[in-house]
Formats: sequence, structure tokens, C-alpha cells
Amino acid sequence: MKASFFETARYVPPETLESNWPVPGESYDREAGEQAYERMFDRLQRVEEMGFDWVSFSEHHYSPRIMTPTPIVSATYIAARLHRIKIAVLGPIVPQLNPIRVAEELAMLDNLTQGRLQVGLLRGTTNELLTYDLKPEEARERTTEGMELILKAWTEPQPFGWQGRYFQYRTVSIWPRPLQNPYPPTYALGTSKESCEFAARRHLGLGASFAPYDLVCKATRYYRDQCAAEGWEPDPEQIVYRANICIAATDDDAHAALRVRRGGVFPIRPSVNEKLIKLDQRNVAGIPRKTLVDAAAPGDATTVVGTTNAQPTTFLGSPDTIVEQVKRASDEVGCGVIDFSFQNAAAGDPALLMESLELFGAKGLPRIGGT
Repeated sequence: MKASFFETARYVPPETLESNWPVPGESYDREAGEQAYERMFDRLQRVEEMGFDWVSFSEHHYSPRIMTPTPIVSATYIAARLHRIKIAVLGPIVPQLNPIRVAEELAMLDNLTQGRLQVGLLRGTTNELLTYDLKPEEARERTTEGMELILKAWTEPQPFGWQGRYFQYRTVSIWPRPLQNPYPPTYALGTSKESCEFAARRHLGLGASFAPYDLVCKATRYYRDQCAAEGWEPDPEQIVYRANICIAATDDDAHAALRVRRGGVFPIRPSVNEKLIKLDQRNVAGIPRKTLVDAAAPGDATTVVGTTNAQPTTFLGSPDTIVEQVKRASDEVGCGVIDFSFQNAAAGDPALLMESLELFGAKGLPRIGGT
């Protein structure tokens, strides 16, 4: 089992901010923003020292909760300063970007990292579709077309034209080419049937983020079935599972810490949220569920690994308990990489975050490899 650290460039505001998305720009404190990125670098130096296999970045907008609107920039900055850890860009959000530019930038980054790059191609959470006025009903088709174009740009030896429904280019011939041949390890991110089928058809990995545990198990099983139908079998490292982690010295302490955590990562005004839910009734391996932008009540925002609930999953407990949960996820989800998002009382306090990270690094991480 490989362990990844999900880096969000945590912003610690000098005073309480609005909880709704988007957060007004007038609330931004420049000194706090500068400190967020300084702490990010310091934290990731320690993450590499501890022996994490990956650090991951994702694209999000208009919120202090995840302050990496251009994850390729974050990854480039960190890759120049850390020299062993693999750098995972999980996404970019494909439907709202120029796929050729994404292919070029990721190919360049693969060279700059000397082949340490891992790539996830993402449709994005529903609130992100509002960032650049993308029509939510077009997002899935735009994502599929954009991903096909990125893969072809990486692999086609001759200049080619592309006349798709959403993207049109007379000439495509990207330079540089990816260092890894034919391209970096690449994942379709999502637990919908469409994501699983696309990944299986194109021999890509699959990444699942924050979905309830039982649905993730069903989605990865569906993905593996589709891979078998396509005549191949994915390696465990081709399944990445991003989930929350709340670790403390004892199980009771971990549960107590989780209860003070705030609700949804991107809470949206109820009227907007209701419309987005109707537009985004995702079919997770045949099971519809609501989007994850709902704000959850404190202390009720989790599914412990191995239990059934409608909420995102958390690895929750003491180091011993979390190691057992990781083993269970390895067996039941089939994942070979877990991307840990530290989500407890530590999330809003860098010092507490480092305490949790040090505990995990000392008593959890050394026991996870090889599970």
C-alpha cells in the first residue's frame, strides 16, 4: 500500500469567514495567504522526510478551504524543492480547460519532475462548474472528449486535427512529449459508471474521492469487471482512494476531534445546491447518490471505513485502528494508493495538523507499506 498526502494549502484566516461558496475576495488577507503557502512547503518537506509515497494537488476555486486553483503551478513549485516523492496532479478539471494546454503543461511537468508525475483527469464537483460558467449538463461529455484529446496529444506521432463537439483544433503536435512512455500513470477520477467504463476502455487507473465506503467498493468492483471485459487486469496502484483521516492517540480522542470539524467542504446556498443536485444525480456503479456539496451537521459528517452511510468516508481512530482500516480498504476496495486528507480539529490549526501528521508518520505510516 502506498500513502499519499492531499495538500490543500490551508488558509488560516485572522477572523471567521463566510461558510458559503463562493467566498468574497474582500475577505482575503494577504499575509495569511502568504503564510499558507510557506506552511505548505514546510509541511511537504516533512511529508517527504516521513516517507510518504505521493503528495497530491487538486483544482478548486473561490474558496480558502483548498487554495490550489492551478494545481500544476503548485506541483511545479514543490517538485523543484522535493526530490524523491511522487507528484500527483489530481485534477485538472478537464471540461473547463483547454485540453491541449493541459496536455502540454503536464508533459512539461513530467520532464521537470524527472518522471515522478502522476495524473488524474477530473470532471469536477458541481460547484466548480459555475466557476467558468460551464453548463453542468455538458460537463460529462466535455470531460470525455477532453480526456480523449489529451491522451491522443500525448501519443499521436504526427500532427493531427481535431473536430469534436466541444473542442476544435486545426493542428495539434505538442512539445515536449511526456518523459514517461507513453505518458505518466493516468487516472480517470470519479465513481460514475461512465468514469469506470472510460478508464477500463483506455487502460487507465481509477481514482475515487470522498464517496461513502460501500459505494466506493461497488464502483471499484464495477471498474475491475469492466477491465476484465476489455481483456486486462489493473494493478492495485491503478486504484487510488482519497478519503479523510482523523487520527489521535486513542479511538475516543479521534471521535471527539472529529465532532468539532465543520461540515461540507464547499457549502452552497440551498437554492443553488438543490438545482445542482438535480443536475448531478450521479450513477455510482448503478447507485444514484446526492452530490457531496451538502453541509453536514457537526459530528455527523463521516462514514467510518467498513460501515454504511450516505456521507464521505473517514479513516478514524488510533494508529492501530487506522492501520486495520487501511488493510480492510486494501482488501475490499482493492486500492493500492490511499490519498489521505487530514480532516479533524487539526484542519484549521497548522500546529494541530502537524501533531496529527507526526503521529501518523511515527505509528501508522511505517506499518502501511506492503499491506
